[in-house]
Amino acid sequence: MKKSILLFVGIAIASFGFQSCGEAPQEPAAATEAPAAEPTPAADPAQAAVEQLAAFYTGTLPCADCEGIQTMLTLNADPQRSYTLEEQYKGKSPKSFNSEGTWAVEGNTVTLNGKDGSVKYQVTTDGLVAMNADGTAMDASKYLLKKVQGE
Repeated sequence: MKKSILLFVGIAIASFGFQSCGEAPQEPAAATEAPAAEPTPAADPAQAAVEQLAAFYTGTLPCADCEGIQTMLTLNADPQRSYTLEEQYKGKSPKSFNSEGTWAVEGNTVTLNGKDGSVKYQVTTDGLVAMNADGTAMDASKYLLKKVQGE
């Protein structure tokens, strides 16, 4: 009987030993994880403003000698920050007048720089409001170009 107990204990120890040998040693969790990615630099606030403003804007602006100026402004988010401005004088001529150039944003002011000079618009939650030469916003109920679609 002593031999049977010793044999049983020996088999149990041997089985346990073989199971332990078959397992690969475990490494600490930190050593097996991939290294943490480097933090990305913060987005350029100026570029974020450009991307937010780049869109199509439309509206009918007042006209002294016609029914209104149907206006369509496209601000592009391309590296040059180009724009196109299409204006049609309603009740006067079916011809459209187009201009193009580059645009910039500083604070809540968008400036269109074309070959005939610059024009400024104030950024509002509803769109862009034309500004006077002195930098003050015109009446938003009359001089608003509404944002209609992002790029």
